Amino acid sequence: MEKNQQLEAKYGLFTAISMVIGQVIGSGIFFKVDDVLLATQGNVLAGLLGFVIVGISVVFGAISMSNYAEVLPKDGGVLNYVNFRFGETASYFVGWMYMSLFYPLLTAVLFTVSGIYIAHFCAEFMSFSPGNLHFLLIGLVNVLIFFVFNIFRPRSSGIFQQFTMVLKILPLILIASIGILSLIKGDVEETNTFAFAVKNISNSPSFILLVAASFVPISFAFDGWYIATQISGEIKNSRKNLPKALIIGTIAVMVIYVSYYSGIVLRMSGDEIIALKDTYITEFSRKVASNTGALVMQLFIIISVLGAANGLLLATIRVPFQFSNLPKAKKFLNIDVIDPKTKMPVNSALLGLAIIIMYMLIYFVSNTAPVFTERGFDISAIPIVFIYMVNGALFIGLFRLFRKDVFTGNKILKKIMAVTAIFGIVVVLLGTATAPNGITYMLISLVFLVFGFLLKKS
Repeated sequence: MEKNQQLEAKYGLFTAISMVIGQVIGSGIFFKVDDVLLATQGNVLAGLLGFVIVGISVVFGAISMSNYAEVLPKDGGVLNYVNFRFGETASYFVGWMYMSLFYPLLTAVLFTVSGIYIAHFCAEFMSFSPGNLHFLLIGLVNVLIFFVFNIFRPRSSGIFQQFTMVLKILPLILIASIGILSLIKGDVEETNTFAFAVKNISNSPSFILLVAASFVPISFAFDGWYIATQISGEIKNSRKNLPKALIIGTIAVMVIYVSYYSGIVLRMSGDEIIALKDTYITEFSRKVASNTGALVMQLFIIISVLGAANGLLLATIRVPFQFSNLPKAKKFLNIDVIDPKTKMPVNSALLGLAIIIMYMLIYFVSNTAPVFTERGFDISAIPIVFIYMVNGALFIGLFRLFRKDVFTGNKILKKIMAVTAIFGIVVVLLGTATAPNGITYMLISLVFLVFGFLLKKS
């Protein structure tokens, strides 16, 4: 085995764009719409504004993040950007959070969600009622299968990302088109229209709080756009292709998400979606098509979620490798080694897999134990709060780099984009703080940072 070996550049622009789009779509939109409406108490207009606000924040964030991709074309990933701007100590703590919390927890959630949809699909043909144990076991099988592919067939994994990106966009566009056509034909109940929501809107601060409450689940739905930076060293002509992928991908996602949400709520009421929870999309398909249409839609969703989960897994298994190569990180378990046969950091991947499985078990407990369910506690929100804080710090850090004149292009325009990105981060974090359990999520992130500090001092 060899140490400090460079990863091979094997992914093109289309794969990088598919990483951005594919990682975001499928990592929330299908199973967070009901959470958005639950947070807004069924107010569809508040949810729409939430999607627009968070979407704009993400686009400007991607534009600002592309500045780092320009100056660090090979040493990508938010972790290396933090190291470049704030130094070794800051990058150590972000790397620790990435390895111990952020990536493995999100990956665990997505593979469990893949188990949810596969179990419900199987229940259409088999006589059983899907439960949390089914979701966990199917998710565990999925993560093991995709782990093997990422280690021994990394190129096949990249092809799967492209394949799933195309497939997952089709049903979203179809649903958006159905809603728009229904509105044009007048085949929409008045109570489901945004015009009706506007007429009945209150000028009291409560509406603003409803919009803010939607930021937590919507931020999860938009999360993942920056994960393509994690494999920048494996992207061909990364200096040009990675910034393009970030910008093109996030704009496409924002348009698709707003259209999808509109298409859904124009045909189903907020209360109906809340009652159906994650299965709302199946019932939507039955409304506009048939039982066969519902089954086809379920297949699309399964592929979509697996694509997102695979993208997260692709990044997660590399994070321990990157963490171990940080100057202030401790070397252990040979996770800084690349296997000469597979050209992959196998030990890093095995550690990432072990942490993922641990979080899948914790997620199972959080969805079954009354102490969590009665409080509406969602552990998937914890890493989202953390990454918004990190991204905000990076955007603020751009201004010192602007003064050093390290970037090409229009400096004034870049500064305007950065200010807008920072404003978006502040809005989302304030909305999170006012949401149920929002402060708790922030405190848990702080506890993980303390553990990282203790590890560093040991």
